[in-house]
Amino acid sequence: MAAAQTSVVSGPGNRCGPTAGPLRLAAEALAERLRLADEGEPKARAAAALGQAYLQLNRLPEAEGLLRQAEAGLRQPRERAAATLARGNLHLARHQPEQAQAAWAQALAAAPGEADLALAVELNHLRLPTAPHRLARLQAAGARIDGLPAGPERARLSINLASQAKAQGAEGVALAARHLDQARSLAVAASQHGLAAEAYDGLGELYEAQQRTDDALRLTELGLWHAQQVAARERLVPLEWRAARLALQQGRRDQALAAYRRAVEHIEAVRSDIPVQYLDGRSSFRDTLEPVYLGLTDLLLQQAATAPMAERPPLLRQARDTVELIKQTELEDYLRDRCAVGASRNDQTLVVPAATAVYYPIILPDRLELLVETAQGITSTRVPVTADDLRRSVLNFVSFLRARSPYRSQAEHLYRWLLAPINSQLMQQGITTLVVVPDGVLRLLPMAALHDGRDFVIRRLAVATAPALSLAAAPRRQSQPLRALLAGLSEPGPVVDKLSQDVVSVVLDEPESQTLARSAAAVGTDVERAQARSKALRDALSLPGVKRELQDLASVIEGTALLDRAFTLKALQQQLLSADYPLVHIASHGVFGDSADTTFIMTYDELLTLDGLQRLLTSGRLRNRPIELLTLSACQTAEGDDRAPLGMSGTAIKARARSALGTLWPVSDDAAQQLMGSFYRGLVAGQRSKIGALQAAQIELIDNPKFRHPFFWAPFSLIGDWR
Repeated sequence: MAAAQTSVVSGPGNRCGPTAGPLRLAAEALAERLRLADEGEPKARAAAALGQAYLQLNRLPEAEGLLRQAEAGLRQPRERAAATLARGNLHLARHQPEQAQAAWAQALAAAPGEADLALAVELNHLRLPTAPHRLARLQAAGARIDGLPAGPERARLSINLASQAKAQGAEGVALAARHLDQARSLAVAASQHGLAAEAYDGLGELYEAQQRTDDALRLTELGLWHAQQVAARERLVPLEWRAARLALQQGRRDQALAAYRRAVEHIEAVRSDIPVQYLDGRSSFRDTLEPVYLGLTDLLLQQAATAPMAERPPLLRQARDTVELIKQTELEDYLRDRCAVGASRNDQTLVVPAATAVYYPIILPDRLELLVETAQGITSTRVPVTADDLRRSVLNFVSFLRARSPYRSQAEHLYRWLLAPINSQLMQQGITTLVVVPDGVLRLLPMAALHDGRDFVIRRLAVATAPALSLAAAPRRQSQPLRALLAGLSEPGPVVDKLSQDVVSVVLDEPESQTLARSAAAVGTDVERAQARSKALRDALSLPGVKRELQDLASVIEGTALLDRAFTLKALQQQLLSADYPLVHIASHGVFGDSADTTFIMTYDELLTLDGLQRLLTSGRLRNRPIELLTLSACQTAEGDDRAPLGMSGTAIKARARSALGTLWPVSDDAAQQLMGSFYRGLVAGQRSKIGALQAAQIELIDNPKFRHPFFWAPFSLIGDWR
């Protein structure tokens, strides 16, 4: 049978992700307008317009500079006040309340007597977390809005007020409903279709919350009509999403599925316009994108389950493509960077190799769906376990592994949910490699450590991980000589003085008071305390096995070694720029936290962040020489945080590495040294794939009674290209 071709959803052309949305296109046009504008007020007006666009895109540093330029150059009080008001909103987005209030006061002073401006400032003040008497002030603002002349500005203020009032209990909901209805009427009268769509969307939301399904659907359909008149895709997304939910409540699955599909289509059209975080700090992925994608995935899987056999594969592939969008967007959210993920997307049609299965365990609230694609096609199997039960079991199992506790019953229990339902399919097709695209809490689970009652899964399946198949690099057409840059930190240097207390707590898993108590209890001066703190951290962060690890690897593979004082950030950069190193092996402390901001690797003198790693590995000649394998042998993920393993995927993406090898938790020096030596010997011999070499190295540890417990070998995970 022909190999299955895996076509994944990806955006054409633009390597920052999907095709540029209308807001980004508008910003590009405004940037050109600014470039061509005459000096003086024309340039100031162009700067104000571009600053407002960048504010909407959450490009805050650029927006601030442009808004300040506009404030300095605009002479008309109203225009200058508008730019200053926008700058206040920018400070609010940055959680700088004092600067925000100062800017709003300046806006009022620049254009005194402007009633709508004063109301905008008051409503912005009410967005501050510390704003007192919120409902009473909203009611007072509503009365003032009622006194404004009819028109679009009054409609905008009414929508603004309603968005805040709806969270203020029953009285607030009534206030919101009245002003949304007023905004709807004003916008329709002024033929402002975008504003009308926004007002109908707000009303539909209120009615949906009150379970007035028919009324909510009627208002949503009216909102859809208005949004369609101006092709306002950013407004069509929430409206279609609500239409899908309401249709589902009415039992109209076909209509719900069509609405979900349209919502995802609109998201893809404007995704580059959607900031990773909204101005109020909410995650666009968690609050807007994931629920839409997941709703579509759920319905596609349900429809496939009851469809005739011939109609199932297309539905399952649509579900898989939607899951791919979830994975890509989740990584963008983690990295707070759409471009890095977009640049890693593989637009080629991927072919699932023989003896390989790509495995998507999809966690839904009421069940687990196991989506499997092989050279013979795609299938889905439903497992009746709730998301809550699965999460509890996975976290319990992982905690037992980390503590080196008895694990067998949990390993078999999870096997029955995750692999037993597809075991016969894998065996019949001779599958030897399982590429897992994990979901949620399953990112914390070393699948290779599951047990079928006779032995570990790793005995018969090499288990690789991919953040998304669309982010997996295409196979290399020709191999290159293997040469490694080996960097290790057994005794940290000045870098320890650059660790924040939060980072110290993560690394040491203890508060600072305990860290210092071991060696600083008897010292008194500030200097002595600082010296004692530095020594305590150096002692706690030392990795004596790293020297042996690098010596062992240097005997296996040709390359250059940087140890301790030689492993500075500058030395790392110089080596990477001066020679080709397909393999980069870093044995040093590092932590993958719940976002890119809390993820780092330690060199002797500096913390290497993900952004720093990206700058390092995409500069100069490195731009055209992606790394084949980046190994991080002493890094760890934050315990119990199912977003933390995204750090390993994010590191590979930022480093432009085809594969990354790391660990889910810290392992013993002896186990790491033995496994790494065996792994690299397998690679150098050229007889195994990367995942095959890792599997063989893990089995060697299992066969050693000293290391049989999964604590020692299970946390090693190969992410990305497994071939």
